[in-house]
Amino acid sequence: MDEFLAVGATPSGEQIYLSELSRQTLAENGMSSDVGGLYLYEASADAKGFGIRVLASVPCLEAGFRMLDLLGLRLTPA
Repeated sequence: MDEFLAVGATPSGEQIYLSELSRQTLAENGMSSDVGGLYLYEASADAKGFGIRVLASVPCLEAGFRMLDLLGLRLTPA
């Protein structure tokens, strides 16, 4: 996992992250992918998830910000 590109907060205070995820991180979370990419995800206490739950893959940074906006998430400092 690289640095967070954005962090959004839900009305209940949960944080949703936008950043690149590596192929290894995806595999550790049960996702098969040939390459890493940009993803929206949340922290997870699930022992199988290695600390995150992937919510969506996004094709570009602008799409990631738009998804955060559509979900009504309040951006917080990353």
